[in-house]
Amino acid sequence: MQHGKPVGVQCIGFDISDAYRRARFQEASLELLASGLKETLSPEEVLQRALEAALTVVPVAQAGSATLLQPDGCFRFVAAKGYDLEALQKVYLHPREPLSLSQHIQARVFTQIDIARFNQQLDPERRAIIEGPGRAGSIQAMLATPVVVKGVARAYLYLDHFERPDAFDELDLRHLEGLAHHVAWLLYGNELRNEVQYSRQHDPQTGLLNLYGLRTTLALLSPAPRALLALHCRSLERVRRLEGEATWLAVIRSLAEAMQAELRSTDHLAFDRGIFWLALEGVDNPTTTQAVLTRLQVRVREQLAARWQQLDFSPRAGVAFMPSRAAAARLELPQAAEIALEQAQPGQVRFYDPALVRSTLEEDWLHQALGQALRPLKSGGRRPWAFFCTISPSAPWRIGACSSLEALLRWQHPERGPVSPALFLPIAEEEGWMVELGGWVLTEAIARAAQWGIPIAVNLSGSQLEPSLPERIAGLLQRYNLPPQHLILEVTEQVALNETNLAVLRQLARQGHPLYLDDFGSGFSSLERITSLPLAAIKLGQGFVKNLGPNPRADTSEARLMRAVQAIGHGLRLKVIVEGIETEAQYRFLLAEGFSLGQGYLLGRPAAIESSEQLQAMRRGDA
Repeated sequence: MQHGKPVGVQCIGFDISDAYRRARFQEASLELLASGLKETLSPEEVLQRALEAALTVVPVAQAGSATLLQPDGCFRFVAAKGYDLEALQKVYLHPREPLSLSQHIQARVFTQIDIARFNQQLDPERRAIIEGPGRAGSIQAMLATPVVVKGVARAYLYLDHFERPDAFDELDLRHLEGLAHHVAWLLYGNELRNEVQYSRQHDPQTGLLNLYGLRTTLALLSPAPRALLALHCRSLERVRRLEGEATWLAVIRSLAEAMQAELRSTDHLAFDRGIFWLALEGVDNPTTTQAVLTRLQVRVREQLAARWQQLDFSPRAGVAFMPSRAAAARLELPQAAEIALEQAQPGQVRFYDPALVRSTLEEDWLHQALGQALRPLKSGGRRPWAFFCTISPSAPWRIGACSSLEALLRWQHPERGPVSPALFLPIAEEEGWMVELGGWVLTEAIARAAQWGIPIAVNLSGSQLEPSLPERIAGLLQRYNLPPQHLILEVTEQVALNETNLAVLRQLARQGHPLYLDDFGSGFSSLERITSLPLAAIKLGQGFVKNLGPNPRADTSEARLMRAVQAIGHGLRLKVIVEGIETEAQYRFLLAEGFSLGQGYLLGRPAAIESSEQLQAMRRGDA
């Protein structure tokens, strides 16, 4: 203006041509996709950026919002431009409610008449927000499109115009649809990442947290005293082998539910490689740890005993403690607990100590060497390398001759020499190798019993007592033409008193096999339960004779205990076999007390018998 008169005109314009809008759409689309690929965005952040891009791509839009499907099944506002988002976030929309516009699967323009009709069906509280902070009464045109992921509407984008009902054209609809497709890809990528992350941190069969997930969880927790328990229940593998994968999974999940109900919210439960892992916050001593473990066992037995009778929840446990000062040690805690677990016997709790590492290295060698030695047996049923059976005599003293033999498994390593059965048999049992190895011993014993015409006893492990065992043994007896009375089967108390094993033992007894209860008195003897077993004999554990000493006396409590056990055996009409006889004085004492059957180094040492001449020498007592 000059002297009150205009001297020129300045105009500001916006290019809204189709070419310009297409270029802006391509630019905004690439920017949106690039941000989603470069960064890890939450679904809410993706929709916020998509809304900003939509307002750029559709310049006629004056405001906008976005809703996202939540885990509760409702849509909620997560992004807004030109509205009070905090107020809108109080509104939930069911998928079938009108304002969610779920009935359409493509971009569509809604007029004020449509919006007013939709809002009338809302309850007064939500309608007040939609028509108040949501300005629904002022919207003349609403451009809405769903974001569809795998056939399901997961979100909605809304663009609003407050002046004209015909503000949006066909190109606006296509561009908003294009952005919705890009958003769908980003949300799908989020879901894939979440699925991958979930699969990395959870056991694929049971859905429980795995060891990696537990490590991740522990790393995020604040430093505090904590105990980590590694629990291994051997009977679970038996359930898996006998009942199948589906039953095994059901048992695992039931176990997890029972234990989780006993744990606190600050504790964590995981399952990995057949081991339950329990992280107990604030637990830093063996006494508290043992108390927690006892509570878990009681809870499991109360809830699962009736449903899963084949489950014996007496796990061996390895425990490691984490001091609060050693934050970095949290990642080493599982390794320490597993080292302790490897040294624990069934039903035993072992606490980690650095000295266990040396023992663990030795046990690792045993695992590898044993697996290599058994490879021929597992691959083709041939004799396992470096394994052989020794024969131990069982002598009736009054006639001075061997009445039966016992087959004992031995392992001779080519470099380290003899390996104690006490070392390799628990590993074979734990790894599930006893079925094959024990089957080979049965075959060897039956073949020799048929060749020599003398009964031979074989020890059976718990894992061998499968329902198919009686049929397999019957087939071997038929092949070698051996009567069942010449195959004596021995089991320990722990194995015999298991309910699942009991049915198999009764079937074997019905087939004519004499059943011996081995190491009687060394476990948890239950006379009431023993009377239910179809036994032919009890073998007293070596501790009975060892407690008598090398020169027994009749007036000691140990001697009175021997007489009491003898009376029990006679009362139950069972033969009583004494193990561990090593001195002449022990032999004379037991003979005077009326015992007539026994084993021990004095009567005959185990030997690898290969010929009838060697057997005859052993039976005469010359070997």
